[in-house]
Formats: sequence, structure tokens, C-alpha cells
Amino acid sequence: MRPISRFLFILISILIVGWLFLKPVKNNQEEACVNVYDWYGMLTREVIQQFESETGIRVRYDLYDNNEILEAKLLASNSGYDVVFPSASPYVARQIAVGIYQPINRSLLTNLGKLDPFIEKQMRLVDFELKYALPYYWGTLGIAFDVDKINALLPGVPQDSYDLLFNPENLKKLAPYGVSFLEEAIDVFPLVQSYLGKSRDSIDENDLEAAYQHLLKLRPYIRRFTSGRFINDLVMGDTCIAQGWSGEAQQAEEEASEVGRNIKYIIPKEGSTLWIDCLAIPVGAPHPRNAHLFINFLLRPDISAKITNHNNIPTAIQEGYKLVDARIRSNPNIFPTKEVMAKLHLDKPQADEKSMNYDRLRTRAWAKVRLNR
Repeated sequence: MRPISRFLFILISILIVGWLFLKPVKNNQEEACVNVYDWYGMLTREVIQQFESETGIRVRYDLYDNNEILEAKLLASNSGYDVVFPSASPYVARQIAVGIYQPINRSLLTNLGKLDPFIEKQMRLVDFELKYALPYYWGTLGIAFDVDKINALLPGVPQDSYDLLFNPENLKKLAPYGVSFLEEAIDVFPLVQSYLGKSRDSIDENDLEAAYQHLLKLRPYIRRFTSGRFINDLVMGDTCIAQGWSGEAQQAEEEASEVGRNIKYIIPKEGSTLWIDCLAIPVGAPHPRNAHLFINFLLRPDISAKITNHNNIPTAIQEGYKLVDARIRSNPNIFPTKEVMAKLHLDKPQADEKSMNYDRLRTRAWAKVRLNR
């Protein structure tokens, strides 16, 4: 081999070895996908496709219908998800405490503008610095019912109060036509405690027992506990009244009107629960940079408005409100008045051993209610 050839051979060899050495670094860059675990019915295929088209990142999109399913996956092992949407209280509070989420890198969220001041203030009760979770979807918990059935079965009974759902005599008359409650203790016990004149934030075991005994009086008249079926049950006439969330209830109203049924949703005059679902990135997320890109996309006002226009559920992105359809923006059951907002309550996060013990007792009591014993 001539010297020049040997030199070229050595040079080429060095370049090839260098390329091979550097190639794993490139491969260690994130795969062009993001694994998202979200509530059923929140994002449209159009929104997901728009993200994929703009970024070249494929979305693997899985769905759940209650927080306990999400929490079980997050606690059991590395879930494999990059972006999840847990409810703020009590879930995010205790999940942060056990280290489920990684801090959000705000430098990657160029679209993070002003959040709805009321929602942000409530969210800071859970994550004071908004270090691990950002508020996104929000709404209320109320009552959805078949107006014609209620008028016929409960003539003269006010239709703006929790008495409609928590008075055993009312429920007894409605039972043959179907009654459903939500399936998580946190969605029921605080409201029953309030109905009985107790503090909904009470962690007194006597107050818990009072709520439990009252629920036992209601239990014979409850057909179903469900988070995911109450819309279809109301629309199809399998139930005539249901405890439910505002977004899904609005969907029930629209679907029912198409088949000639009159479904109405109310936020009871006594006040009710504010719910907030958050954007968070689990520890061990396989694609953390893509997770930030996906979150940044959802933070855009035009995207947040598109989501609200689809599912009737507000996001916390204040700049997006002006892009929401007027019929939605003017609906007080979707965007409550200031007076109603002042009566909404985000359940107090569990901060100490006493409150966590209370939660365990409440969970056991709820299991007994559902088993009807």
C-alpha cells in the first residue's frame, strides 16, 4: 500500500469509527413520539393530528375514566406515559408528595401565558409553585336530570338544590327511573357532609359517620355508581337523575336534545365542587422533551379554545376564552358567574397523617356503601 493510500485508509477509518461513536448519541435522542394518558372525550383527533403535523411527533393516546385507574398505574411502576392529566385534589397533592412527577421545565413552555386567576389561585393550594403540575381542564360537579321526569315525579320540588339528590324521600320516588352517583368517595362524601350542615373539609370521624349513615339511607335507591356511563344512561333513559361533571353533563344535554329528551344540568345553589385536571409529566417518562412540546402545544390559546369548543370544558388558558364560541362562553353552567364561582370549593389536599388516615377511613366507608352494607 502506498503511503498516500495508507494515509487515506487511516483517515477514513478514523472518520468511520468517529461516526459510529457518535451515532449512539444521536440514537439516544428521543423517539419521535409522545405517550399521552388522558380522560375520555377530552381531545379530538383533529387536535392530535394537528400536533403530529406541526411537529412530526406521533401521539400514542390512551384513555381512562377515573383517577384511581391513573393513580394505580403511576404508583405500581414506571407507567411509560409522558403526559398525564390527574385531578388536582386530592390526587396531585399526594402524588407530588410521593415523588410521582418530575419538575416542569418552564423554559420549554414558550406558550405559557396568563392562567385563569381563580383557577390558578386554587391550584396553588395543591402545588404552590406550580412546579410539578399546571392546571388545564376545569369545571364543576353538579346534578344532571331529565326535566320531564322530575316535573312529573317531584312536582313543586325546587330543582336548584342538592335536596333533589340527597333527600331520601325524593330519591325513593325517582328510584324506579334510575339514579346514579359518581364512583369515587371524594366526589360524594364532602357534598353529603355539607348537606348535613357539616364542613365539607371536616376530618372528624363523627362527621364521617354521619355522612356514611345518610348515604346508607340513600343507597337502596341508587342504581349505579359510574364515572363513564352517566351520559349514555341519561340520554337513553336508563336513569332520570345523576351526579355528574359539568362537561359531560353538557354533552348529555346536547345528545338528549337530538333524540327529543330534555336533560338539564345545575350547579346547586348551596355551592359545589370545583374540579381541576392538570398537565403533569411522570418521573421516568421516556420522552420528556416531547412531553414539554405536547404541553406547550396545548397551552396555545387557539388550541385550548378548540378543545373547549369541542367538549364544552374550559381550560385554564385565559387568552383562549375570547376564542371560545359565544354560545359556550355565555353558558353559566360552563363558565359560572363570579357569584357562583365564589361558592365553588376545591377539596382540601391531605397534608398530614390525620387527614390521610381520615381518607383511608372514608375509602372503607365508601366501599361499604357501594356494597350496600
